[in-house]
Amino acid sequence: MPANDLCRLLEELCLTAWPALKTIHDDGWLLRFAQGHTGRSNSVTCLAPGVLPLAEKVDRVEAAYIREGLPPRFRITPLAPAGLAAELDRRGYLRQEENLVQAAAIPPDLVPTVDGLDWRVETAPAGDLLASYAQALPLPVGEVGPMRRLLDAIAVPTLYVSAWEGDSYAASALGVADRGWLGIYKVLVAPEQRGRGLSRRLLTRLLAAGAEAGATRAYLQVGGGNHPALATYARAGFQTIYHYQYRQTH
Repeated sequence: MPANDLCRLLEELCLTAWPALKTIHDDGWLLRFAQGHTGRSNSVTCLAPGVLPLAEKVDRVEAAYIREGLPPRFRITPLAPAGLAAELDRRGYLRQEENLVQAAAIPPDLVPTVDGLDWRVETAPAGDLLASYAQALPLPVGEVGPMRRLLDAIAVPTLYVSAWEGDSYAASALGVADRGWLGIYKVLVAPEQRGRGLSRRLLTRLLAAGAEAGATRAYLQVGGGNHPALATYARAGFQTIYHYQYRQTH
């Protein structure tokens, strides 16, 4: 598949897998709002350059985000129109950390390690899982409600894989299955469990669950500076497909 076609497919999968609470469609741009929970759901994603004047569209973006009480924010991917980065520079938008979108084939013969932890695979998040995830992150209190509503809004099948030590939360991740792909989201290992190889075992469990659900490939998004996660994903065969960067006013 040509690079631009794969980029567009992965962007579509990402937008479906992690929705927003409100969306404006504006001449090839998606303006997404979710009361501040996650950058993906509170930023502009450009799927097509459109035909209207770029500066005029950026003016509308800024007005829309101000109405929602959010800072205007753009995700600059390879699909962003030529000239957008320069326009944002002119307006003083700050450049944030670069992120990577990676993909890998899911091996058909994955066998998760038996490690003494209690592993759960659920198609909907249990209340104790969401509460434990929010506490371990920790998630700001004001984002707990929006997170729950975003999870409820996912319109394709989901897989919640979590590990527990007795009643204590150890790790979890969300898999979103769509068109033969498994999107990997919300990966978290509790602070006291880190350094024990749990992230690798969590990833294996999630990929195995995705394979059972019919997925043959997986994708994820990871910060360019998150070296431990990048090492874990590289060992599982993930390779970078493209980069994106957030641009924000302040």
